[in-house]
Amino acid sequence: MKIALDPAMLHGKPVEYAARATAEAGYRYLEMGNRDDFIPANGPMYATAEQLRGFRDAANGSGVDIVSVAVIQAWSSPDEDVRKQAVAWWRDGIAAAVELGCRRVNTELSGHPDQPEACRAAFLRSMEDLLPVLEREDVELVVEPHPWDFIETTAGALDLIKEVGSPRLRYLHCVPHAYHLEGTVTEQVELARGKFDHVHVADTFRPGRTIVNPPGVECRIHQHFDLGRGELDWAEVRRALAAVEFDGILTVQVFGWEDEAEKSFRTNREAVDQLFGLNGGQSLS
Repeated sequence: MKIALDPAMLHGKPVEYAARATAEAGYRYLEMGNRDDFIPANGPMYATAEQLRGFRDAANGSGVDIVSVAVIQAWSSPDEDVRKQAVAWWRDGIAAAVELGCRRVNTELSGHPDQPEACRAAFLRSMEDLLPVLEREDVELVVEPHPWDFIETTAGALDLIKEVGSPRLRYLHCVPHAYHLEGTVTEQVELARGKFDHVHVADTFRPGRTIVNPPGVECRIHQHFDLGRGELDWAEVRRALAAVEFDGILTVQVFGWEDEAEKSFRTNREAVDQLFGLNGGQSLS
């Protein structure tokens, strides 16, 4: 199993610093999340080809492999002009991943729960546009259902992926979304058996623990805490992944502690080793 880090909490430091910090925290693999000064979400590419190659070289020089790159654009927008622009920016994102030496892109559906059918149709049109690019560049795409999206559940995401019917598109299981994915973690992971090889880990509270004002406002609450700071049953998570013989990419994706980011990276690496019973960092036992 590849234990990766999303160093998003270092967004205030140079991108090359993130590569060094990843290695120093004990990770051999890096998942490059969105950064406004590198590969932004919902906007045009910022990094030049030279900057992309510089980051790739910095990562390789630190002994870190870039295993996934996040590309998030409004490709499920029912507004056709917005969708077409998002697809154009998607093409740039795929090209950036290739420039970084990475053949995996992770993403969200980026729609709206109040317009599920219109967003679904827009997503399918975008996939028609992008599948030839993914095939030509030999890039695979892993998508996670996200709270407050037009699909928020494991079952719904798997149905959509089945409808697309391409081996280029697979499921990503985000553990801190567990309380929104329907069912237990065990049921979610079992349902996705054989259809995923990428997991995001972070902790979260049950949504009802958070006070929201004004009362009754419609929202989706989840967090990306350090492992052990929330309420997830990590023994269940470990058993569920072991039961499906998970042996893919497991990314630590914690947000919100920028003032102690590098400490968080180290403690979560230790928590992963302990909680998941890693054998030499390679497999679940």
